[in-house]
Amino acid sequence: MLLSRLVFFMGCCVPLTLFAQSVVVGSGVDPDGGGGVVLEYHRSGEFSGAVTQWPWATALRFDADSDFWVGVGLHKQLDISGPFFFEASFMPGYYNPEDTDLGGNIHFRSLVGLGLQLAGDSALSISIDHLSNGGLTTNNPGSELVTMRYTIAY
Repeated sequence: MLLSRLVFFMGCCVPLTLFAQSVVVGSGVDPDGGGGVVLEYHRSGEFSGAVTQWPWATALRFDADSDFWVGVGLHKQLDISGPFFFEASFMPGYYNPEDTDLGGNIHFRSLVGLGLQLAGDSALSISIDHLSNGGLTTNNPGSELVTMRYTIAY
């Protein structure tokens, strides 16, 4: 059942990767001691103009308990000084609990991070993200993941 759900949601997200301009892979830990991995596709853009030109992104998040979350939303990277940047994103998505019940299947992921642009089109960053159902159910413990991320633009 988990595999069929994963294949379904990957099928929904794959078309977005055709428009991606960068790929992010990351590995991290949550404050409760578990681990997780992240895969994201980002499209650059600006908030002015048509919505289709905004900086859309899609993300997958898996953890050591076999839980996964997949979402689509907005991501923005802002230069701070020199090679340093700040990144943030907000994505609503689907959460599939295998071991950790976070209260329902609709969850919102918010992320903030700091990064360093490397030579060429790659970057390293560290981020913290938070999954929450936003109070859609009475059970809303949330989940965090601190992640070291590598980004490659193409």
